[in-house]
Amino acid sequence: VSIMIPLFQTPELVRLCVRSIRHHTHDVPYEVIVVDNHSRDGRSLDYLRTVEWIRLIERTEDVGAFVQGHKEAVDLGFAAARAPYLLSFHTDTIPIRNDWLSWHVQQIEADPQIAAVGTYKLEFKPAWLQRLQSWKESVFRWSSRKSEKGDHRPYIRSHCALYRRDVLNQLGLRYNVNPTETAGRDIHFGIERNGYDAKLLSIPETMLRVTHLNHGTMVFLPELGASGRTVRRGQTRIQRFFARPEIRAVYEDDSLDKLEALNRAA
Repeated sequence: VSIMIPLFQTPELVRLCVRSIRHHTHDVPYEVIVVDNHSRDGRSLDYLRTVEWIRLIERTEDVGAFVQGHKEAVDLGFAAARAPYLLSFHTDTIPIRNDWLSWHVQQIEADPQIAAVGTYKLEFKPAWLQRLQSWKESVFRWSSRKSEKGDHRPYIRSHCALYRRDVLNQLGLRYNVNPTETAGRDIHFGIERNGYDAKLLSIPETMLRVTHLNHGTMVFLPELGASGRTVRRGQTRIQRFFARPEIRAVYEDDSLDKLEALNRAA
């Protein structure tokens, strides 16, 4: 699996993310490609340049809009990937169990017609609230004429989405096709229009294996447009997560950055 992680100025999140991948991934061959969207904080790139086992792509031009830059970064990672499976991943998505990646691979390999697996939302919310949010997003897309097909169903989003590389290449599907669409939507429905399946996974089952610190980048960088309420709630949620002993141990384990330690574990 090639794991693509876009980054913009969240050194704490990316440190925990890559070290958690390293700590919890032992049964599937993988590579990690971090695509930095012209971070200028110093700390993000200073850290990543010391991680011996990742592939780092540094974008040196001004990227522009945050959402657009994110989609461009995923596509750059897809182009550089070498594995048969491509995983779009966020810095605020944190593996917490050793079978997190093998479980995703098992889901996509259950049927050769399945070309993508993942979730629409990756957070625990009552079913009625999830339906309400989905309805509100559908109304917004319809009213602003963003949805070319009028298809308002949930789709696999980019926080933890696994794809068959050969199918994406065959169909010419990528994230940054329609600048007005959320990352992952064009790929999901493009897969289905061409006779393949895009499988939405159980959110509770997925969250047994990864934790999504929702809006993590926005919480660390409120200047990107998050509301004060989102920032305050997010800060509390992230602080509690980082304070957990098992999470703190992974975050502080410098040996997880070393290629020699990776080879020993293999």
